[in-house]
Amino acid sequence: MSTTKKINDGAIKLTRDNITQGRLGEKIRSISGSDKVLTMEELVNERRKVIPDKGIGNDLYVFAYGSLLWNPTVEYEGQSLAKIYGFHRSFCMKTYLGRGSFDNPGLMLGLDKGGSCQGMAFKLKKSNAIKNIDILFQREMVTGAYRPKLLKTKLANGKIVLSLAFTVDKKHKNFFGKKDVKIKGKMISKANGFLGSCREYFDNTLHSLSELNIIDNEMRAISRHLKK
Repeated sequence: MSTTKKINDGAIKLTRDNITQGRLGEKIRSISGSDKVLTMEELVNERRKVIPDKGIGNDLYVFAYGSLLWNPTVEYEGQSLAKIYGFHRSFCMKTYLGRGSFDNPGLMLGLDKGGSCQGMAFKLKKSNAIKNIDILFQREMVTGAYRPKLLKTKLANGKIVLSLAFTVDKKHKNFFGKKDVKIKGKMISKANGFLGSCREYFDNTLHSLSELNIIDNEMRAISRHLKK
């Protein structure tokens, strides 16, 4: 089972080339008042806290629960429906740049503690797994907003593997702890940034979940408010 792959509509396309050539970081640096952009050395050091250069001794997987479902930007050799426990998908990170502005911040998905989450696990090739993980860090950790973790992940065939997942950092200034779906829907409907609209991000993710027959109660509730 797979999802339809898409590229964002914004001025900066979230492609593998743009990520590896540093264009995402360059754009953030050009915006006055933006967060500090991590250097490649800093990103590699952050990755090494989770995954050493020699790997983990087993196959490496990436757990996709949001935009990675429809725009993974990594090379992989297999994919499977998957589930993690102890974290759930939630719009809990404010964005003032990529999918929002300082006047109208948007919301991005993160893995918040509690419950469980269904998504997709991408199995990376052993020959270039670390290279692809570093590309993901350039994409997801460009300003250090998430807390990357290796989480036990149950694949569709029942196999338990470790997958890299980007969880929310509740100590980060952009953490958004409110649960009201009306507030979330309003923020998502108004926000635009250099990667495109927050609504596009929401719609693409909801469509991918539908393709995978995954029901996400929060996203369905937000969708009802967006339609109004």
